[in-house]
This record gives sequence, structure tokens and C-alpha cells, in this order.
Amino acid sequence: MIRAMQEAEQIVADYLADLLTPAPTSAEAPAGAVQVVAFEPWRTMPASEAARARDLRYLLCVAAGVRLAVPMADVTHVLPMPPLTPPNTSNPICLGRWRHPSGEARVADLAAILSPDMAGATTTTLVILRDRTWALACVVDEEPVELQAEAIQWRTGAATRPWLAGMSLEPKCGVVGTTALIEWLEKELGT
Repeated sequence: MIRAMQEAEQIVADYLADLLTPAPTSAEAPAGAVQVVAFEPWRTMPASEAARARDLRYLLCVAAGVRLAVPMADVTHVLPMPPLTPPNTSNPICLGRWRHPSGEARVADLAAILSPDMAGATTTTLVILRDRTWALACVVDEEPVELQAEAIQWRTGAATRPWLAGMSLEPKCGVVGTTALIEWLEKELGT
């Protein structure tokens, strides 16, 4: 079990490292030669200045050794992991439900979102998102950080992990697109 967890963590770490590696630049081509240019949609910046300015502060969440940045604009509350109502599904992503004064949040295991093999990794924190209907179980042990939009390698149109909006080189972490994550969770776990 521990070996499988370590292998799964390494797979995700390698995947994230590949995303962080800049694409090679082609050397000057001789006159008249055809030059092939790779299309890299994930390097596209967010469309508006307002979106870039709003999303400077991020909460660093750790799941199974992988660090992900969640925009603070989308974080409603951060609290120690409370007791949860058991899930009504066998999907390893869903850890259960947490009742709060204004309703109920479905709790997703951030490690299982990264890879089902990592489900059940240590969690100490509940990160409540947006309208309090979804929460992430993970580890948060740092204050929010500022990430400059120019320092993030943005990705768009991704077929796999559509919620991974980009990669930051410093600090080295994946950047979560909260809207895409919630849409993905709705599809995976149903409404």
C-alpha cells in the first residue's frame, strides 16, 4: 500500500514537473527553410486585466505531497478538518458532507482528485469554496502567497485535469481553476 502510494505520488510529481518544463525554442532556421512552431495553448494568459489583478493571492494546499494553489478570491473559509457525514457514494473522491450554519458542503479529497490511487492521504484542513457547496480536504500549513500572472504558465483547452489552470515556477505548484474544478466535481460526483 505504501509503495503504491509512493509510486502514485511520483507519477503526479513527474507530470507536474513536465508541465513546469518550458518548451524548447527552435534555433534560427536557414532562409527558405520551413520552421515548425508548436502550439502551446496552456501558455495563454487570462483574458482580462481584472482577472489577473483579482487572482494574485493564492492558498497553497498540499495533497499527497503535491502542492496546488487555490485563488483566495474563491476561498470562503479555511478550518481544521471537522467530523463529516459519511458519503452517499463509493467514489473515493467524495469524503462526505459537512453541515454548516447556512447549509451543507460536499467534501472532496484533493489527493483523490489528483489521482484515485492517492485517495485517503493525510488531511488536516477543510477549504470551503465559493458558495459553500463544495470543500476540499487537504493540508494547509502556510499563509496565502502572491503569484504574479506573468510567472504562471497558463494552460487552456486541456483534455486531462481541466481544473489545472496552470503551473507556477516559484513557488513550484499547480494553479487550480476553481470554476473548472467545481464543474469537474459536479460531473464526477453528480449534483
